[in-house]
Amino acid sequence: MKKNAKEKKEKKETKKLTKKQIIILVIVTIVLGVICYFASTEITKSIIDHKTMNERLEKAREDSLMTVDTIENISLDDLVKKFNEINDDKLDVNDNTAVINDMKIEFYLNDNNVNITTIDFAKRNKDAKNLISNMILANNDTITDETIDLIYDRVFETIGNTKDDESKTSEFFQYQGLEFSLKEYSDSDYRYSFRIGRIVETEQEENEEE
Repeated sequence: MKKNAKEKKEKKETKKLTKKQIIILVIVTIVLGVICYFASTEITKSIIDHKTMNERLEKAREDSLMTVDTIENISLDDLVKKFNEINDDKLDVNDNTAVINDMKIEFYLNDNNVNITTIDFAKRNKDAKNLISNMILANNDTITDETIDLIYDRVFETIGNTKDDESKTSEFFQYQGLEFSLKEYSDSDYRYSFRIGRIVETEQEENEEE
């Protein structure tokens, strides 16, 4: 009985740590604390950097949407000359108007420079597309044929973006200093009117001042 009591007493006694074990435990605790601190700091920094990068990307996207490409002014004579160099049927302009293959072209000027060109035609066909494509090239010969095809298709696809009793209008597309849109009339000799507008720097500055 005395032996069992003694064993129980020994089990109840807490085993004391040596000085060396205490030092090791303190060092391990400090090391783990330092690791946790730097780990949490890096995680927080990573989250902040990620958020900052997203904000920068979003701002860059918004800035790019607000940026409008501009193009230099061009006189009517120079534009007609460029068009005639690439189109089989030559323009003969009278009172800022010309007719080619039953399609009417009108030029709207601003201080003797071309501001807007409209091409009116009755049917969507190869002749109309060719005329429009060459007029776009005459306005800006850096635009590729592939891009012109895309612009031509997109204005037709978005017809009806706005509409009233007399007409439907496509979305407006801006590219390399030009603006494109298409209007379809419900009752007119020319069913369609393709618009090519020139965005010059002075126009952009006036809009910003307003």
